[in-house]
Amino acid sequence: MKEFRKAFSVQRRVVFALILRETKTRYGKTRIGYLWALFEPMAQMLIFAAIFSFIGRSSPLGGSVAMLVLTGLFPYNLFSNLATQLMNALESNRVLLSYPHVTPFDVMVGRIILEVAAQIVVFSFVLLILAAQNFWDMQVASTMSVIMVILVGTALGAGLGLVNAVLAYNFPSYANIFGLVMRPMYFLSGIFFVVGYMSTDIQNIMYYNPVAHLIEWFRSAMYMGYESTFLDMQYLLNFTLFIVFFGLLLLRLSRHQIRQPN
Repeated sequence: MKEFRKAFSVQRRVVFALILRETKTRYGKTRIGYLWALFEPMAQMLIFAAIFSFIGRSSPLGGSVAMLVLTGLFPYNLFSNLATQLMNALESNRVLLSYPHVTPFDVMVGRIILEVAAQIVVFSFVLLILAAQNFWDMQVASTMSVIMVILVGTALGAGLGLVNAVLAYNFPSYANIFGLVMRPMYFLSGIFFVVGYMSTDIQNIMYYNPVAHLIEWFRSAMYMGYESTFLDMQYLLNFTLFIVFFGLLLLRLSRHQIRQPN
């Protein structure tokens, strides 16, 4: 038990140091980097909310269009940013991985914690702005479901991120391929529309997209009186467990190769 506590203490310090390093690298040493992290999702939401308002489109769930877009953007960005940020984690920390106390798993955990914290802070900040402008009535259908969506979205994005990290480390061109795949997902996951109100044919096509289920779950948790008929929680959880297991397996099998200097 004493050895376990000592090992855990070392790993905790390593992960904390990695988080500080990632924070400085990503956001810089000035406040501009942190402001940009807040501005980017706000800009996405405002642009599309303005477009929908201009063409006379309203939210099918009631309330503001900005809230509809935000409840789609948050779970999508949580998943997408994790999958993307973890993809280049091994390559960008290649030098640190030569140290015996720094493992590939530590690098991944550091980025996961930083990304999830950043997404929650940004979402909360934008949500407060919407509330101040009377675009959100400050009611949540299920706080527990909101927490569950964050946990599952984190696991889904992190699992795919682990797979991406190993593949991108061995095949550098993989990052470009993944980028091409993610572009249509931005428009086909239900960020700007409610999948549960689409026709059966469209729902059948989108059924195999786990992010669409994640967004529907989040909207069911945020909107009073909305229960998605599209959401298949069992499929989403099974897919998430599979991708996490597969990602951890790949990382485990590749750990020695990753730590070898080129």
